[in-house]
Amino acid sequence: MEEIFSLLGKKGVIDIIFKIKEGVNTFTTLKKSLHKEGKGVSTRTLAERLDELEHENIVQKESNKYVLTKKGKELIEIIENVKSWEAKWREVKIPRVILGMLGEKK
Repeated sequence: MEEIFSLLGKKGVIDIIFKIKEGVNTFTTLKKSLHKEGKGVSTRTLAERLDELEHENIVQKESNKYVLTKKGKELIEIIENVKSWEAKWREVKIPRVILGMLGEKK
């Protein structure tokens, strides 16, 4: 389990997986789309990440396009569940101004 978390924690991996899910599936369109959203990675890093995802059987290359495997599609569901869980349990940060109005210090 540590290996998959290590892979998912690498720069760009989750963004790449979700882009492929959305149909952005060639190397060039992935690079452009990630850059456009400010999540750009170098050409070398993108190639390395795609190789790693292929090696782990999360994506596969068909002609010039990357597609999610069954394993990759299941991983998307898990990531989405973790994102929902994180949003639910994220600590709410109350601005200091409001705390001051309530007479509390933080």
